[in-house]
Amino acid sequence: MIILSIKNFKCFYEIEIPINELTVFAGGNGNGKSTAIQSLLLLRRTVEHCSEWKSTNFEYNSINKSNVELNDIYCLGLGSSINVLPSEFTETVIELGLTKENESLKVKYSTNNSNEVWITPEELLKNDFRYPKNPLMFPQFYYLNAERIGPRINQGIKFYDYPNVGFQGEFTAQIIADIDSLEIESKFKIDQNRVLNDSKYLKGSKFQHHINAWLSYIIDGVTITPVKNSETHTARITVENTYSKGKAIFPTNTGFGISYSLPIIVSCLLAEKDRILIIENPEAHLHPSAQSKMGYFLGVIANAGVKIIVETHSDHIINGIQIAVAKKAINNNKVTINYFYKEDKTEEELQEDKVLGLNQQPNVKSIHITEKGELTEWPKGFFDQTQIDYVELLNLKKK
Repeated sequence: MIILSIKNFKCFYEIEIPINELTVFAGGNGNGKSTAIQSLLLLRRTVEHCSEWKSTNFEYNSINKSNVELNDIYCLGLGSSINVLPSEFTETVIELGLTKENESLKVKYSTNNSNEVWITPEELLKNDFRYPKNPLMFPQFYYLNAERIGPRINQGIKFYDYPNVGFQGEFTAQIIADIDSLEIESKFKIDQNRVLNDSKYLKGSKFQHHINAWLSYIIDGVTITPVKNSETHTARITVENTYSKGKAIFPTNTGFGISYSLPIIVSCLLAEKDRILIIENPEAHLHPSAQSKMGYFLGVIANAGVKIIVETHSDHIINGIQIAVAKKAINNNKVTINYFYKEDKTEEELQEDKVLGLNQQPNVKSIHITEKGELTEWPKGFFDQTQIDYVELLNLKKK
């Protein structure tokens, strides 16, 4: 288990958040899920921008006074340095870190004059959590933003250091075509633990066949074909489904569910083992049954060794993960659900906290799953809206 530590950053004054092989961030809007992800993205950006490259990995040994931008990279839009401090801050430094057992990478940042669009690492508080144990030290790091690219007729071609679909899935078509090309296919071998071994879905051995197997499993009957045009420097996919009768359809003539889920499937199948893959809102534009299957798929991939962090508002994603555990597709000890919530306190308790100098911040409760797929806890506010609505409807019927 890895611990993400955050101090004096946005809504958190000081907190520790566990990161498992499959980690789910759940909870109401505005309770710190995105802040936790942003802190991890900033820490990753610090590693890749401020450390030394050692041919196969990053090594962060000393402060070089490089700044870490707060906007654009990893789709971040954090504003200026004063915007990343808590509302009632008394300190102007930020601390972010990852710890596993007794080894840590912890960085202290200066917010400078508070109006810069960057923060500056000023001290390595600890740096003995190194490659290959620390997943941030690998060159490969995968992130999919909640706002992914919707249906497009084509996508531009780009250079990449390692196969990835981009932060918004904008290079998905190119990556599929590249991996299936003759020069790359011989180098890329899909992990057998990620293969959907079902002849109903799997129709070949190419990368696109494995993608189509999982895509068709999640969104019934849907398959894609990549097309790359070197003359126009573009790539695109064509889509087929139950109703297309073998005729290719442009993505713009289909729903958003395919365009939003396809980058997730591709990233999960190409991500290297022991690397981090962050996915925001994997349920977006998917029918509840597809959301559940997506949760099951994420369980399979995490069990194969990719460290997946998911931010979700979908109980169906949770259900799919529970099913994956119950079916032994992932060990229950590899799953942690972090529930972000606001603690209910009376006005008297809030005043008492103020007198004691205690700042209000979101709480995080870690929920686990038993071997049979059952949640160990079901706290108030954790995906209980269906039951609340049912009770209200029953009461209204009685009137």
